[in-house]
Amino acid sequence: MKNIDFLKRSLIAHRGLHTPLIPENTLPAFVKCVDKNYIIELDIHILNDNTIVVYHDHNLKKLTGVNKVIETLSYAQLSKIKISKKYTIPTLKQVMHIVDGKVPILIEVKDVDNNSKFEEELVKILDNYKGEFAIQSMNPFVIDWFYKNRKDYVTGLIIFNELNYNLVKKYMKKIDFISVYKKQLPFKINKLVLGWTIRNDKEYKKYKNLCDNLICENIL
Repeated sequence: MKNIDFLKRSLIAHRGLHTPLIPENTLPAFVKCVDKNYIIELDIHILNDNTIVVYHDHNLKKLTGVNKVIETLSYAQLSKIKISKKYTIPTLKQVMHIVDGKVPILIEVKDVDNNSKFEEELVKILDNYKGEFAIQSMNPFVIDWFYKNRKDYVTGLIIFNELNYNLVKKYMKKIDFISVYKKQLPFKINKLVLGWTIRNDKEYKKYKNLCDNLICENIL
């Protein structure tokens, strides 16, 4: 039986411990998580050269000012684009080297192509990682792939709208936990439940007893 208690060990830092001076999903934001012993939540994309990088949006414009879709670039191209004109978008390998098993990592897979290449490249990294981690996604294809190919991995479905809300019963046997948008809490299900995203102390007090753990920012 899988041990998923590590997802309750501490609060989960949404895209790392970021501040106005330290952007989300950057190496300094993850170093701060390690220093504070918080679980790290991060987002990953695969580039056109199969490099897996840590960034949230599909388009780079929000944090870099560059209007390009991240999946269309190689890492050589992406490494020239900076967040806040200072920070390079990190690879997943770079982040995992820094974390080195010191805290758990919650990885959201942003798969848009559903052709298995992303997942195949991802497990090349994760199979050799000694620390605790879990996979989550809104995309049911990702859940199906890991259930078929890596049943030993801890996996979860992210629930936001009616479409994936209705997937819960279908995927009960394939998942170990669910991540639920905070306004859907409490969510009654015989699985570990994470609530997202908590952005202030008022929300933390409101939702802290309605699920097993919270994905937070600004209150850590």
